[in-house]
Amino acid sequence: MKLVLSVLFVCLLQNLSSRNNFKADSLNPEIKKQIAFSQLSIKDGLSQNSVISIAQDSIGYMWFATQDGLNKYNGRSFKIYNKQFEDITRPTYSRLGKIYIDKKNKLWIITNSGKLELYTPQKDSFKTIKQFNNVSTIFQDENYHTYIGTYGMGLFKIDATSKDTIQLLNPIDLKRTINAFHQLNDQIIVATSGGVLSLNQNNNYKNLTQHHANTTNYSAIAQTQDGTLWFGSYSKGLYYKKTQDDKIHPFKQNVNIPIPKNLNIQDLLVDDKDRLWIATYGNGAYLVDFKQNKLTNFLENKTNPFAIQYNDILSLYEDNTGLIWLGTDGAGANYYDEHLVKFNVLTNKQMPKSVNIDVVRSISTDPEGNMWIGTSGKGLTYINNDKNIYKTISTSNSDIVSNRIISLCYNNESLWIGHQVFGLNIMDSSGRFKYFPEISNYTIWGMLPETSQRTWLCTENNGLVLFDKNEGIIEKYNVNNSALTSNNIKTVVRGNLNELWIGTENKGVFKLNQQTKHIEKLKGINGPIKSLLYKDAILWIGTAGKGLKKYDIKLNETSVFTTENGLPNNVIYGILPDNDNNLWLSSNGGLTKFSLAQNAETPTVENYNNYDGLQALEFNTGAYFKSPNGTLYFGGLEGVNWFHPNQISFNKVKPKTIISGFDIFNKNQPLIQNKAFKFKQNTVTFTFSSLHFSQPERNLYKYKLENHDTDWSASTNINTAHYTNLAPNDYVFKVISSNYDGVWNEVPATYAFTILKPWYINTAAKIIYGLLLLLLIFLAYRYFKWRWQLKLQLELEHAETNRLKDLDEFKTKLYTNISHEFRTPLTLILGPAENQLAKKKISNTDKKELSLIHRNAKRLLNLVNQLMDLAKLETGHLKLNIENDNLGILLKQIASSFQYRAEKKGLQFKTDISNIPKAWFDKDIVEKIVTNLLANAVKYTPKKGHIYFNTEQQNNYAILTIINSGSTIKPEDLSKLFTRFYQVNANADGVGIGLALVKELVALTHGSLVTSTVNKDEIQFTVTLPINKEAFDIEDISPDNNKIINSQSSEIKKELSETFNESSEKPVLLIVEDDKHVRQYIESILKSNYKILKAANGKIGIKKALETIPDIIISDIMMPITNGIELCKTLKNNMLTSHIPIILLTAKVGEENELKGLEAGADDFITKPFKSKILIKRIENLIELRKSLQSRYSQHNISKNKDIATTTFDEDFLNKIESVLNEHLSNPEFNAVKFSKLMLVSRMQLHRKLVALTGLTTTAFIRSQRLKMAVSLLQKSDYTISEIAYQVGFNTPSYFIKCFKKAYHCTPNDYLQKT
Repeated sequence: MKLVLSVLFVCLLQNLSSRNNFKADSLNPEIKKQIAFSQLSIKDGLSQNSVISIAQDSIGYMWFATQDGLNKYNGRSFKIYNKQFEDITRPTYSRLGKIYIDKKNKLWIITNSGKLELYTPQKDSFKTIKQFNNVSTIFQDENYHTYIGTYGMGLFKIDATSKDTIQLLNPIDLKRTINAFHQLNDQIIVATSGGVLSLNQNNNYKNLTQHHANTTNYSAIAQTQDGTLWFGSYSKGLYYKKTQDDKIHPFKQNVNIPIPKNLNIQDLLVDDKDRLWIATYGNGAYLVDFKQNKLTNFLENKTNPFAIQYNDILSLYEDNTGLIWLGTDGAGANYYDEHLVKFNVLTNKQMPKSVNIDVVRSISTDPEGNMWIGTSGKGLTYINNDKNIYKTISTSNSDIVSNRIISLCYNNESLWIGHQVFGLNIMDSSGRFKYFPEISNYTIWGMLPETSQRTWLCTENNGLVLFDKNEGIIEKYNVNNSALTSNNIKTVVRGNLNELWIGTENKGVFKLNQQTKHIEKLKGINGPIKSLLYKDAILWIGTAGKGLKKYDIKLNETSVFTTENGLPNNVIYGILPDNDNNLWLSSNGGLTKFSLAQNAETPTVENYNNYDGLQALEFNTGAYFKSPNGTLYFGGLEGVNWFHPNQISFNKVKPKTIISGFDIFNKNQPLIQNKAFKFKQNTVTFTFSSLHFSQPERNLYKYKLENHDTDWSASTNINTAHYTNLAPNDYVFKVISSNYDGVWNEVPATYAFTILKPWYINTAAKIIYGLLLLLLIFLAYRYFKWRWQLKLQLELEHAETNRLKDLDEFKTKLYTNISHEFRTPLTLILGPAENQLAKKKISNTDKKELSLIHRNAKRLLNLVNQLMDLAKLETGHLKLNIENDNLGILLKQIASSFQYRAEKKGLQFKTDISNIPKAWFDKDIVEKIVTNLLANAVKYTPKKGHIYFNTEQQNNYAILTIINSGSTIKPEDLSKLFTRFYQVNANADGVGIGLALVKELVALTHGSLVTSTVNKDEIQFTVTLPINKEAFDIEDISPDNNKIINSQSSEIKKELSETFNESSEKPVLLIVEDDKHVRQYIESILKSNYKILKAANGKIGIKKALETIPDIIISDIMMPITNGIELCKTLKNNMLTSHIPIILLTAKVGEENELKGLEAGADDFITKPFKSKILIKRIENLIELRKSLQSRYSQHNISKNKDIATTTFDEDFLNKIESVLNEHLSNPEFNAVKFSKLMLVSRMQLHRKLVALTGLTTTAFIRSQRLKMAVSLLQKSDYTISEIAYQVGFNTPSYFIKCFKKAYHCTPNDYLQKT
């Protein structure tokens, strides 16, 4: 099989050689440029891929009609209109929608069912022309007459002048379908079903196909530059009509233009190069080049990215930049741009599956211009582009020794093939391969012909070798026999006569003199070398990573060009010269055209990338070649590129630039020139497009906003410009664009607009500002004048204020000093007066006089105290001390203290005080407020008058109301009541400073005080006080209020528990109080540490005291049935209760009762209203006093009864006990029961009385007395311990010893020894 393939390949080569003129082709073969198509589809934003009709409007927008949507395209985006177009294609007819731009730049469309619509740019909408139905096509001639063709309903003409509509067809021709129009001089050529008509200016017509059978339906018309008309038909191919011929002829095939006769032609187009494009349904597109007498058929090829995408072509159009558009029936719009693809290209995608041209390592051409490509591991590929012959030669189908072809050289009708590791093959003109065993293991990187039989070989490990295909190795240069420092030779080029330049893998460049056989190193050039080129005494060196180096042989100077000079990459795989002194470089970044003028230091660099038709960005080592006709070849990873530099064309069409959008704060605005916008509308965005549709993403833009930007922006492919916070001004936005080849249209698209000044800086505003400034200056003058006067006045007032302040401070200091000085003499007056009043033997006259002295001294002392309080308030020294307590109890105590005074004066005093158990208030201040108000009421209420005191709680406030009768104050004088020492008239008493003090104290507690008259002679004082904690500052709250309230403090508990630590039982406390709330209040603050007994009056109190013998009694003085004085007298005169401490609660005005209480034996007095902590401390002091009396009774001491007793009744009680003990103590049967009977009291009464006096229970007291008697016997007698035990009443000596030891901490014998 391998032999058969080799024979066939040899025959192929011989056949090609015999059919081609070698010399003619080799001298000047024509390099044909490939035609490549690009695509625009739904992937790019097209609404649907069946493009039925194409047009371009006068602005430059492209319009595409599809089955589902009309598309307006600006090169960057589509605007889609909801229009559907008919797409029916049959072998003998088509019904296709249309887009048409007339001579007046009006846009017409024909949508489904032949509906004719006209575009209205102002509204950006379409208007239906209802006059015509079933429209097939539309046309406007040079005289602006409009022709409307229909499907079987005739042909209409709208006269441009008269606007009349005329039916042009005769009745016999009305059923024709009008498919296309073309103007030929003054005639309108019409393609119809069944013929071609020629209309003249008189609206007459003739049939140009009357000599033919009426079976041909003509679809399209086009005209070439020679005047020939070309007609397309449905399934009957191409027709034509010469200028002087009145007949239409079918186009006849010839050898060079073999157009099939049965083509279903949908559209025709003659481009600007006078080439005829034919759109067919099913056979792709045809291009007829009449100048070259050549026909090209473009067909769908899914593996070729440059082929058309579909064989069903519906429409053709050439835009104003020369792009040829092909509308397909399923693959979108294809377009051809002759300038877009700069280079011919072949890749594996364009080849048959059996042909490989990727990973190219070497390239050469034969004399016939055929291309030979060596690949890295995929064999040797032969390409004949003219005849589309492609073949890959490999070890599987030939005698070639290896598939890794890394060098090629055509020398004397033989192709030298260098392999990697497998040496050399030479293929002769017959296709036979010759192999050379002597170099079979060589790797040949490159080759250079020396003669027709000899070639220099660049090897990997064997240096530079001159090889003769008949004689073998002729010369060999390596590290062993020359100045070479490396045997790895990458490339070699010919220099001057008899000179070779050698590039090594990693040791730089060397020069070989062929005459002298001498090799020398090129200094300064080191590292790996990829390529060399010698031209005009300049050695160009391509390096692996260090760019392109230029070595001037004459000057011995080296220049380096890298990416910093514009190169895309610093690895230079290949260097080829063109005929215009330019260098072409291949690298990892594409192809580069490099030009360096003589004596210039800066090169001109043009880089080409994938957009320009490269096989890939990366090229390959050794894969570069220049053919004798100047064609350059470069190979890379994906395939091969070839081109003649003179045939590279550039698109010189300047693109039209448009401003397509204008937004203010992202809200679209109509593009109305010179429009003015408000000053707040100062953030704008422009959108623009370059109407060049071949690779529009490569179009570049520069823009400038006049009166804002100083220069044009840098070029970029971004098609938006954004400006923020534009100042008020007139602006002109300008934008220019370039096409993909960098051709700029310097005529900008412009948009002028204005940002208005804000109202506050326009001319009128400035005038107003001027007036305001003058007014401001005047006002400033007036102001500073007023301020100077005010300052002067304030200085005077300040001086006066300081004088008054100093005077007030002096007055306050005087008040304070006087108050302090008054208190001492007042005390000396009150003391002796009280002593005299306490004497029993005093006459009534003296008593009245002393009482008068005492009463007025007390009044004066109270006034002094008020003055001191006012002084503290004025100086800010009086601070709040807010506690949480029972406000109702406090107010009731205060009220009760005034009950006696009111009754004594003959006044009716009524109270209605609500229970306010939990309130935050300053007790001292509330007491002073209420006391002063009530004292004022008692003072100024006449006899038989009445006083009403009411309190209630409303939310977080306590409302205190005091009303008294007998007021003679007028309503207008009420506010003067709070003035110090105010008098209603000269004869009336002054109010003193009590009410002034009340007003200040109420304000201090954040309350309010209101005075008003009630009825005719009643005056009302209403005090509102906050009682919630939040109403006061933190510093106003007493830090230890929780310690005092309800006696819950741990300190008080400790003190009380220590007071009664000798008994596990709580002390019994009897409260005698007729007021239920006061009784409950006292109980609440004492119940945690005392066992509480309560009595509602003195009689019940006496009874409970005698029954329970409490430890302490608290009693009010003024009570019904039996008052506190009588209770105190009764209990103190009773032997059982005489020891009980009694505390009497009394009002301030009860001095006489206080004296009576003292006479009755009361232990202490507390004045109402009292403070809980004072009461607790008084109780504690009395208990401590009782303990100190109990301590007088000691087991170790023998005290006399009068030392233990506190009263004569206690002393009598103890004497009685002593007499009973003397008589019965030695009796062992004497116990607590017999003891109580002998004392004539109950056992409990005896128990509590003894505990109170001695701290011992009855049994313990008896044992104590027996032990004391035993000690006396031990000291004074000679009795034994047992005898003494029996004598003092113990039943057994052992129990006696035990008790003795417990009492005296030693045995009786030890006690005797100590004493």
